[in-house]
Amino acid sequence: MANDLQLYETCRPDESFVKQIFAYDARTLEQTDGLFISKCILGLSQYLVYFKSEYNKKLQQKSEKQRILEAALFQIVTPELIKQYKTKKDIRSDLVYTNPVLNKLQIDIEVLQDELFLLDGMDKTIQELIAAFKRELTRRENELYQRRKAG
Repeated sequence: MANDLQLYETCRPDESFVKQIFAYDARTLEQTDGLFISKCILGLSQYLVYFKSEYNKKLQQKSEKQRILEAALFQIVTPELIKQYKTKKDIRSDLVYTNPVLNKLQIDIEVLQDELFLLDGMDKTIQELIAAFKRELTRRENELYQRRKAG
């Protein structure tokens, strides 16, 4: 892959700042400085780039392990095994749970699948949080404009 397509990999958001944003107490919104809100938008945007790249790496790892597992099973399954077990599903189950290498691959795939399940949709949630902070800045701008216009 071209190096310029991988510039996102240099994105390393400040973990403690992102945690601070996620722990932000919405009840303090009126007292929160606009500059801090702008920093939150930028920090979350950087975190979103990082999050999405890490999520995609997990997807790629899962896909790679699945391909390896399926290729190994394809090599192992013989017509004799098919006659013995009757279905490919039964052969697969037996081989995956009796062969330590295949079992490790299957466990790795399941762990990645569970992680992906927990992370699924979080990018949209982060985008919604960014949008909420942006709306707050817009609301403040409109409020300031209305005060200047009235005054």
